[in-house]
Amino acid sequence: MYGLEAINAHNGWAMAITGAIIVMTGLTVLSAIISQLHRIVDFLENRGNKKTPAAEEPAFVTGIQPAPATLSDMGPSVERFSLMTTDTGDSFDLATLHQIFIQNDDPHPHLTIRSLREQGYLVAAEEGRFSWKRQ
Repeated sequence: MYGLEAINAHNGWAMAITGAIIVMTGLTVLSAIISQLHRIVDFLENRGNKKTPAAEEPAFVTGIQPAPATLSDMGPSVERFSLMTTDTGDSFDLATLHQIFIQNDDPHPHLTIRSLREQGYLVAAEEGRFSWKRQ
């Protein structure tokens, strides 16, 4: 007995379907574990910390006006932004400015930097470095 008759006689179709179901179930479980792996790692890293990351206070520059709600006129906020970059010197790269915006919990740092460049407040100083427009 060969071919389809042998498969039918020895439960070949049931074994093939069962194997496919086992493989698909295993892949589904594996993908669920991988998709939630970041939560497991965060839990293991922060299990000794009682303070949640959301409860931490951001490091704000004090005594300065907050960023505007819209990015159409950045003029009032340029002073605040330039004060945040005083320790970087006269010129700085955009990656440093982006990190400063993130540390000060400014919303949308990429859009803010783009708006500052488009409105002429950030000018190219040298190769890959920028500075604030002189008033």
